[in-house]
Amino acid sequence: MGKLLDKLDSGATTVWLDHLGYAAALLSRGVVPWLSTAEFISLLARAQGLLKSDVVAFPLAPACAAWIEANPGLSAAMGSKSRVGFPLKTLLSDEALRAHLVEVANGLRASMAGAALALVLPSPRAWLGTAYAQGHGGATVDVEDDDADSASVYVADFLRGFANSVDALSMQEAADFTPQSADQVALYQAVINVARNYRWDVGLHLQGTVDAAVAGAIDFTIAPGAAHGKRQGVVVPAEYWSGKGSAPAAPFRYAAIPADAKPETVLDKLAALR
Repeated sequence: MGKLLDKLDSGATTVWLDHLGYAAALLSRGVVPWLSTAEFISLLARAQGLLKSDVVAFPLAPACAAWIEANPGLSAAMGSKSRVGFPLKTLLSDEALRAHLVEVANGLRASMAGAALALVLPSPRAWLGTAYAQGHGGATVDVEDDDADSASVYVADFLRGFANSVDALSMQEAADFTPQSADQVALYQAVINVARNYRWDVGLHLQGTVDAAVAGAIDFTIAPGAAHGKRQGVVVPAEYWSGKGSAPAAPFRYAAIPADAKPETVLDKLAALR
């Protein structure tokens, strides 16, 4: 059990903030410097100093998207074959990308040693669809269970580079898919095994309702709706930041601060969450 679960199981109030967009708008003219290790760490450290999230998140999907945009040869390689898993396997095999992401994670670990540091990435199923679109000009693809199972092996191998960098792993499902059984979570077993080996807490971030069997198959979940135990993070609605909604009553809450939120209200709203 890692740093995040220790806090959740204690029953202490836990607020996980997704604040990069807001911090970039406030501190960096709306730009997140994904490709500059020093500038990205500085932005996140400044945001953390101001907002004090209980979890510091490093989101890999937008970092990878920025890398692909800056390296058209990689995008071309990802699209050179039509197999469902080929674009993702090609992306995650890019040694320069891997080195960059690990450097960022290690820098965040050194800069913010007191906070729980989490890698946030698409689930293997979701990442297959995203990578396929990135390599094939936005095209969609049907992802089957066998594809998700195979992709989890690629993702697990990729994650080994972060062995000493992070405390937790959050896999985000696509908006059009919510696992309905422990068997569907088990398709990600290779990733879960890596997390267990490195003593990371591992969870799922869902857009739909959490099934009890799904919650029991993973360390923590993040989802809208009522919480079912200490380890389910409940999503704070976006309208909360404009004063039009209330925060859910739960000890573990996940809140994305809109980029256009008014600074004069954000700190007051954060105080109410805590």
